[in-house]
Amino acid sequence: MRKRNFFVSFLALIFISKVAFANEVDVLLQKLVEKGILNASEAQEIRTETNEEVAKVEAQKVEDYKKLAKDNMPDWVKNTKFKGDFRLRYQYKHEKADNNFAKDTNLGRIRLRLGLESKVNDKLLAAVGIASGSGDPRSTNISFGGYNSKKTVVLDYAYAKYSPLSWLNLVGGKMGLGDVLWEPTDLVWDTDITPEGGIAQFNAQLSPNATFFLNTGVLVLDSDTSTDADGPMGVIIGPGIDYKVNDKVSVKAAVTYDGFINTKGHTSSSYSSHTNTGNTTAGSSSYSYDYKMLNPGLELTVKKPFEALGLGAVDFLKLEGEYVKNLAVSDFATGFSAGFKLGKDKLAKWGDWQFKYVYAMLGRDAVLDVLPDSDRYGGATGIRSHEGELSFGLGKNTFLGLDVYRSWSIIGPREAPETLVQVDWNIKF
Repeated sequence: MRKRNFFVSFLALIFISKVAFANEVDVLLQKLVEKGILNASEAQEIRTETNEEVAKVEAQKVEDYKKLAKDNMPDWVKNTKFKGDFRLRYQYKHEKADNNFAKDTNLGRIRLRLGLESKVNDKLLAAVGIASGSGDPRSTNISFGGYNSKKTVVLDYAYAKYSPLSWLNLVGGKMGLGDVLWEPTDLVWDTDITPEGGIAQFNAQLSPNATFFLNTGVLVLDSDTSTDADGPMGVIIGPGIDYKVNDKVSVKAAVTYDGFINTKGHTSSSYSSHTNTGNTTAGSSSYSYDYKMLNPGLELTVKKPFEALGLGAVDFLKLEGEYVKNLAVSDFATGFSAGFKLGKDKLAKWGDWQFKYVYAMLGRDAVLDVLPDSDRYGGATGIRSHEGELSFGLGKNTFLGLDVYRSWSIIGPREAPETLVQVDWNIKF
């Protein structure tokens, strides 16, 4: 035993120090067998134990190198996180114009988003994200076509968040929508929009079951030009409360004021749906009104709602609704949405599912027509719409989605119905 241990240590030292090849060890052991110092069985045991010893030493070296690299790495690098997602989509749209002429469109589309978030210090966070797209504030999709032309990538967001106090966050830059306001549905704001400006977030624990929150700040909608002075600006004030009734039921509600000034008489965005009064041609005509939108929203969540019926696979049920009124005008100035969502908390494995349904109506001048969900009648105002969406888990970090919209115009006597079907394969990483 002592002889074998000696040879194991001796050969491991040679192997590591000289970075020898395995066949060199075999040659040396063979010579020792030939001279009668070792028998064949002992040589095999020594060979096996030597390989194991070397593997342990090399593994420890790797761990030591990792620790050395981590110890000498700046804290902000160690606190940096990466995230991303990819979506492959088939889209079908059937639309019918005023003259009853029907049109069908079939598209293949992709979406790619990559994000980086770094905690610079205990109170400061910086984030930046890029995405596929053309610059449209309400979409990061890229359509197939153009004879295999290269597709573009744009800056999706770039912002900093400073938290000087436990109850206060200050956010500035091109921000995620969730940092600006809370909304239960996308009645007023498309979820792809990344607003620009500065926001203060306040949070206060009123009781063990109740939290008060307030988001307020200033948004830049468009810049001054030589022909259009005083670019449109926005003011956001959004107080709300998150209340836990009991272990199964919770309620979240907010009343948000989105006040956009200097839109009246200002040239519309080239990405608008040109459905507000006065905005007849996107990018060249002018808005007739300002948009001072009062927007209450409510979300009621019930955990395991059907457990008593033996349907424990449904983790949650959410009842959601919003209302909006543009205080700057009197006609066609209101809108609302109502719907529900239920299913598994997360799409983490095969068979997990979620389903949602939303009915929405928007008057012509209820909201600024560059804001609403771009999939609901092209992001237009003056519409009513049904939406049903089913998501089905394929495995960890991947799921299928089927999203169907049926929408109509309510501007004037026409209806011009539209059906939009989207089939998605989603991958997160």
